[in-house]
Amino acid sequence: MAVTKQKSASVSHVQRDRKKDERVVRTRKQVDDAFVELLHRRAYGNIRVSDIAKKAGVGRATFYAHYCSKDELLRSQFNRIVAPMLVVKRDDPCLLDASALLRHVQTSPRLFKALVAGREAGSGPRVLRECFEERVRQALESWDGNSQVDGSNFAMQRAIVIRAVASSLLAVIACWVESSMSQRAEEVQAIFSRLVGGGLMALGAAEAKKGQPRTAVPT
Repeated sequence: MAVTKQKSASVSHVQRDRKKDERVVRTRKQVDDAFVELLHRRAYGNIRVSDIAKKAGVGRATFYAHYCSKDELLRSQFNRIVAPMLVVKRDDPCLLDASALLRHVQTSPRLFKALVAGREAGSGPRVLRECFEERVRQALESWDGNSQVDGSNFAMQRAIVIRAVASSLLAVIACWVESSMSQRAEEVQAIFSRLVGGGLMALGAAEAKKGQPRTAVPT
């Protein structure tokens, strides 16, 4: 009898956990969907947490139980949706192939314009740049095995590379959505590749000439 009660209690506990997990997934989807819908209507800087919560049909306390801020919500969506679209290029001077992301931008230009264009974008450009930087950092680590090279000069150059690539991608997307977007995604990727690849090749050549540890750039 005691064994039967123990098994019943265990099953009930599993069922409660499953229902709790399902509620978490459902609530996050409501918040995510509401956030995206709002971005199609107004700039990121003009969206408040209360707006997202109201649109999602949840309370502010519920929102903060899942995300500590609107910026964290944006980072979460970036990591889940955008990051996989930035493909590491091991055999190209350009660090990333953003073609998939650029095709996604083409399908939702208004959304991305809300995130990156103009003063009303608020903290959107900064958050996206930081997310891009993390992806570039991962790309560099995939080449050098996260090696630790001594020297403040190398560390600064590495930081410059990460910031330059991320900022360039952000600038390319912002300029594209602010224009007529007449170029195809592949054409915009080619612009990004020339812009970034040429600069990284020049940096690598300068380091090699000086005999310094070379920033991890593919050849």
